[in-house]
Amino acid sequence: MPLTSIAFVGGLALLMPLYYALPMKTRWPLLLLASLGFYAFAGWRGLCYVLFTVISTWLIAWRIDTMQARQKAYVAEHRAELSREERKAYNAVQKRAQRRWLILGLAVNLGIMAFMIVLKSTSLKGTLEDALRFEILIPLGISYYTFRIMGYLIDVYWGKVRAQKNPAKLTLFTIFFPQVWMGPISRYEYLSETLLAPRKFDWDSFQSGAQRMIFGYFKKLVIAERLIGPALRDLPKLDGISALLNMVVYAAALYCDFTGGIDIAIGIGECFGIKMEENFDSPFRSKNIFEYWRRWHITMGTWFRDYVFYPVSVAKPLQKLTAKIKQKHPKLARRAPVYIATMVTWFVTGIWHGAAWNYIAWGLANGVVILISQELQPLYGKFHTRFPKMNGKAYDAFQIARTFLLMAFIRAFDIYLDVPLTFSRFASIFIRPHFGALSEALQVLPWLDWLVAGLGICLLLIGTKRLRRLPAAFWLLLVLAILVFGVYGLGYDASAFVYTRF
Repeated sequence: MPLTSIAFVGGLALLMPLYYALPMKTRWPLLLLASLGFYAFAGWRGLCYVLFTVISTWLIAWRIDTMQARQKAYVAEHRAELSREERKAYNAVQKRAQRRWLILGLAVNLGIMAFMIVLKSTSLKGTLEDALRFEILIPLGISYYTFRIMGYLIDVYWGKVRAQKNPAKLTLFTIFFPQVWMGPISRYEYLSETLLAPRKFDWDSFQSGAQRMIFGYFKKLVIAERLIGPALRDLPKLDGISALLNMVVYAAALYCDFTGGIDIAIGIGECFGIKMEENFDSPFRSKNIFEYWRRWHITMGTWFRDYVFYPVSVAKPLQKLTAKIKQKHPKLARRAPVYIATMVTWFVTGIWHGAAWNYIAWGLANGVVILISQELQPLYGKFHTRFPKMNGKAYDAFQIARTFLLMAFIRAFDIYLDVPLTFSRFASIFIRPHFGALSEALQVLPWLDWLVAGLGICLLLIGTKRLRRLPAAFWLLLVLAILVFGVYGLGYDASAFVYTRF
């Protein structure tokens, strides 16, 4: 049941009044039933995988939490009779035992997800029938719910949160239906506070959520669905300046597609009084790629930062390697942990998107550009000190345009799904631009579609905060625009959010 389907919207319209009509204590169970029903509708086999993941993680987290409680109780009870060294040795033994349980839980979760990612990547190389069959077997949103529950397990191990005693509540956190498709990748510490707590109806929250949902549907159905098809199907056949057009169109389409889905998910949560983490913060206003990734898919970026980058950067094997490097290259040794942890993190990020060379190349390209940018910061500082007039709005605009084009180029790995072809298309922009073929490229869409998409993008440039200040009449007109100009109907695959592939 896709987020953009009439069945989903109709079911949501029935669920909301029922939710607020029930006593507060029974509202989260209703959301759990709705989430289970939503997921079962997408495929009952996938629900089996989810329940296995939840139950196994719940048991392991409970075991770790119990061991930690006993450890604290024992140390507190015997503090007077244990020496500092004895306490340290005891805590080390207990931590190793807890770590073994953590590794088991992570292995189960990562094993299932890795198998499914490889399965999906393999299916893309086969026939259409094979791909459809594998899509039925692969659980919906597996990478998103796996990251959510792995973050929960790691936080329990680190002592940041206590283990959830009720497996039903952990199930709701894992597959809360609005965020199953593409996130956000919520943290248990944050989402559980509003997801499981009793909430009264709040008109301001409901109105804000409704507006965000409308804006999300507008982005998805009016803009993204017009552009994403030609960007992935027709324009990739052309090279030269047409390839540049395709990269720019795909960047805009992907943004509208992804943020549209996230807006719908967060908006639904707000209508229920549930706050989710923000996933975007005007990424196309970024002045460098490092800033871009602080603004794009924020919950994914912070997840990899906290659970991959930081642990890798302080891991004992990396510390030993740094010590060896320090003997010959002291300056390099200071940066080695950052270099290695950054590249490992981006390699894993690429694998998360798909077990294919184009995604690995995409991830490594991001890592390399980020490291180069960071190393050039001192030179940038000297340049701006010597030429202070370069610090102005014009230069800011140049930086924003440069970052947008750079990210559009790197995203080409996602368009062509082939590393040599991606480099070939990129090189053709400069070697054989074929400016005359640009008119052919523009014919992949009727002029009216270009106009509607363009006007829609201009509306996005106004900014969500400013739009929310407009009266109700504006939002009614936006709903009318979705009904008139939205791409939907018979034969339309409303489930085709790009990020559901990952």
